[in-house]
This record gives sequence, structure tokens and C-alpha cells, in this order.
Amino acid sequence: MTKNIIIGILSILIVFFILFANIKANEAEKQAIMAQLNLELAEKNEAKAKEQEQKAVEAVALSMIHLRKAEELQLELDKCNN
Repeated sequence: MTKNIIIGILSILIVFFILFANIKANEAEKQAIMAQLNLELAEKNEAKAKEQEQKAVEAVALSMIHLRKAEELQLELDKCNN
């Protein structure tokens, strides 16, 4: 009789652990999918950041050119005023 009770309890525990493992496996699969989606998003954001960085470098270069031209024009204007 005691043996049957122990076997019954162990059987219930085994079923519980099987269900628990299945639930955890499903959660792990969902987390893996989310991680993959986050990785793809991060890669897209990295590409956009590189594009923005390139645009910023170009804007700085253009700004430096315009600043240089403005300084040259200011020098010419000063020469004309003297």
C-alpha cells in the first residue's frame, strides 16, 4: 500500500516536471525569437547610425568650406574698405 502511494506521488511529480520543462522550453523558444528580432533591429539601427555619421561628416566638411569662403570674403571686404 505504501509502495503504491509513493509510486503515485512520484508519477504525479514526473508529470509535473514534464509539463514544467515543456513550458520552460516554450518560453525559451519565444525568448530566442525575440532575441533574433532584437538583433535584426540593432543591425538596422547600426546601419542607420553609420549613414547619419557619414552625413554629419559631410555636413561638417561643407560647413568648414563655407566658413573658409566666408573668411576669404571678409578679408577681401576688409581690403576694399582700406
